[in-house]
Parts: sequence; structure tokens; C-alpha cells
Amino acid sequence: MEMNLILASQSKGRAALLTSAGYKFRQIPSNTFEPAPTKGENLERHVLSLACLKAEAVARQFPHDIIIGADTALILGDKIIGKPKSLADARRMLAQLGRQPHQISSAACIILPSKNKTRPSRRIKLVESAIVKLRQWTPARIQRHVAITRPLDWAGAYAVQDPHSAAIIEHIQGDLAPVIGLPMKALMKVLP
Repeated sequence: MEMNLILASQSKGRAALLTSAGYKFRQIPSNTFEPAPTKGENLERHVLSLACLKAEAVARQFPHDIIIGADTALILGDKIIGKPKSLADARRMLAQLGRQPHQISSAACIILPSKNKTRPSRRIKLVESAIVKLRQWTPARIQRHVAITRPLDWAGAYAVQDPHSAAIIEHIQGDLAPVIGLPMKALMKVLP
């Protein structure tokens, strides 16, 4: 029986990473409810738990395929910063993130089905992080930037893979792939 690879995500960035690494796959979003972290929870572990929830939801529909569930979080201190609720919120986020570096963690949960029906499928859990520093722009420059990029779909109000949005990024310490959405170094060691 041939096993297919499924990315349990609709992210264009994640799909581009897998495609550029030579993988053939289908994208099937999990549409899973993503609970917020509990107080004091390790945020990298929380991101990993969300990746596993997504992988498991799709694996129930496609039990004979290899499933990659993924999640990414922008972490500032002890909080996950989500998508802005408005353009004013985006401006506030970019000003805040310009004052201090932040962490971006991407997790993947790979479910490898068992070829033997008596054995359970295997789960491989991966997390990689990078530190991002944004430029400290004036409020007027941030306002122009937000008017051009309209960053309501991006956590932290920016996206490294968008050429207009990436202008605000000053420095990335670590691998670029987790910032886009997948722990590719670890993933490529697991997948053939």
C-alpha cells in the first residue's frame, strides 16, 4: 500500500517550504479548535500540542497516510502574540515588537502509520525556534507600512515571506524555516 504525504495546514508558506525541499503532498486543513495556552504552560510545548491536535484530526480521516500537523507561535516574554484585530492593533504590535527581540517557534507532529495493523502509528514531535528583531520605526513609518501590507492575517502583524512586510525585519537569529512555519531541519531528518 502506497503512503501519501498530507500537510494538515492551508499555509502557503509551509507548502512552499515542503515543495522547495522536493516533497510531493496534499494540503488538507484540519479545521481543529485551537485552545489558548493555560497560565504558566510552556509555550513551545503548547505549540507542539496544537500541531499534534491538527495531525490527529486529519489522521482520523486518512489513517494510511503520513500526516504533518504544524503550528507556529510568535512568543514575546510569556505571551503568544496572535494576529492583529485591526490596523490600529497592527500598528501597536509592530511598535511593541520593534522595542525587543521575540521568539518564533514552529512545531510539527508527524504521524507515521504502521504497516502492521497490530501496531499503533508512530508520532514524531519536532520544535525549532528562531529569534527575530524588527526595526524600530517611527509611528508615521509604521502607519505607512501597515497601509501597504494590510497585515491582519499575520501573527505579530508581519510575515517574513511577504516582500513588502519583510522590510520591517532587521535580523533573524537562527533558521528562517521556523519563522515561515515549519521546523525543516528536523523534519528532513525524519521524512525520506
